[in-house]
Amino acid sequence: MPDTHTLDSLLAANERFYRTFEALDYPAMARCWEQSERLFCVHPGWAPLRGRRPVLESWARIIENTETIHFDLSGAEATLSGDVGIVTVFEVISSKVGQERHSSGVVATNLFGWDEKAGLWKLFHHHASHCVVPEDSEAGPLLV
Repeated sequence: MPDTHTLDSLLAANERFYRTFEALDYPAMARCWEQSERLFCVHPGWAPLRGRRPVLESWARIIENTETIHFDLSGAEATLSGDVGIVTVFEVISSKVGQERHSSGVVATNLFGWDEKAGLWKLFHHHASHCVVPEDSEAGPLLV
């Protein structure tokens, strides 16, 4: 089996996380996250969440209350440090909740741990904050 503990596999795991979110698939979202208590998550405008149960409950609530969501991602940069992978990325989020449409610019830091048994990167930290998406990104500037 080839070594998949690489920057490419890390970036693929990051992409999988966003496509899973777009699919509004809670079981798949739960599988993106580690089976540990070190989970930490900050959704834009929310209080920080720590621990597996609060983090996954937040995703269940978001998915349950979101009709559609789409991410235009740009500027992804990845770094490996042993069994930890770090990805920073700009997100332009377009969503529909009820009759309301929303669009916002966000910068996210996603930390992944290498799951040796599964041979996959698993999220343990997601921190997203509203920002101005830089003009040189594929999505263009977006003020929030």
